[in-house]
Amino acid sequence: MGLEIEEIRPERGMGSFISVPFRIYGRDSRWVPQLVAAEKVFFNPRKNPAFKHCESRFFIARRNGVPCGRVAGVISREYNTKNNTSTGRFGWFEADAPDAAEALFERAERWLSEMGMTRVVGPMGFSDNDATGFLIEGHDEEPTIVGSWSPPWYAEFAEARGYVKDVDYLEYRITVPDRIPDKVQRMAELVQRRTSVRVFSENNRKRLAEKWAPQVFGVLNESYKNLYGTTLLSQDEINFYIESYLGHVEPEFVKIAIDGEKVVGFIIAMPSLTAAFRKARGRLFPFGFIHILRAMKKSTVLDFYLAGVLPGYQGKGIDLLMSFEMGKSALARGMTYAESNRELETNTLIQAQWKFYDKRMHRRSRVFWKAL
Repeated sequence: MGLEIEEIRPERGMGSFISVPFRIYGRDSRWVPQLVAAEKVFFNPRKNPAFKHCESRFFIARRNGVPCGRVAGVISREYNTKNNTSTGRFGWFEADAPDAAEALFERAERWLSEMGMTRVVGPMGFSDNDATGFLIEGHDEEPTIVGSWSPPWYAEFAEARGYVKDVDYLEYRITVPDRIPDKVQRMAELVQRRTSVRVFSENNRKRLAEKWAPQVFGVLNESYKNLYGTTLLSQDEINFYIESYLGHVEPEFVKIAIDGEKVVGFIIAMPSLTAAFRKARGRLFPFGFIHILRAMKKSTVLDFYLAGVLPGYQGKGIDLLMSFEMGKSALARGMTYAESNRELETNTLIQAQWKFYDKRMHRRSRVFWKAL
């Protein structure tokens, strides 16, 4: 039968598309498997509102009938309108060998070209919140559950196919000190005296989701709107993220900055679930949820996910105030390290949060582009 490319229709179920990474990376200890149940929700057009403003096609490579790779072609209409461009994306790519990669890239690029796209970037999904970039540094470093892993040859293959760097994302590992640095303590006290903003954690999950989360995502939209690859989240998407994720966070690691009753900044972090996801092997049952619940209480690594400050409040120390409060929570829980997750290499504002701590850049991912 040789190598064949099959298009997968999301409305008929994405089980075969979701299972491909398990076949390719199943024995690789560096890979972090995602939860299959969550993936089925994410790739369901009836449940994920991203399908409303993105056109997409999903392809699987089969060698002698056995799945050996996958890729998606994505067109974000909102992104193209916002940036006056005709740019398509390739995303969720995996392959076991270059011949499968070649066939998958050719198929995705052909579809994008047929749709009138003149440029392609990737790996990138519906938005910059999805799996983004090929790993080019730190292949033997521990990833987070959202820090995509890929073997070195993926980036080399893309370059050989004519792709070049568009942008890099950096990930830092920050050592949690034995105590909050004196300088950070003094600066936080100074900010507190000079501003009416206060930082707190909402310990009631229902109130966090219903009262504060909509404003948090409003801050996200405002603070991220000019960053690479971003589009404004719709109300449907905001509701999707609230329902999918905020009900499962540890409230003590969600820091909200408010001025009166107005949310002006936030940081969302969680105890690392990397080891738990590996043990779960993509399944919540029968034992996967036990590993996850245990990690939420016992992990000594803190993963940062999202942070933002309204433009009018930036440069006033609000980010330092939130980091100060997060540091106290990390110390109280006995955390030893924190993971920054992906940060744009050009986003000096977010990187400035770590300047008072011992840190090292240990993973770098790259988004590539080429003309079609």
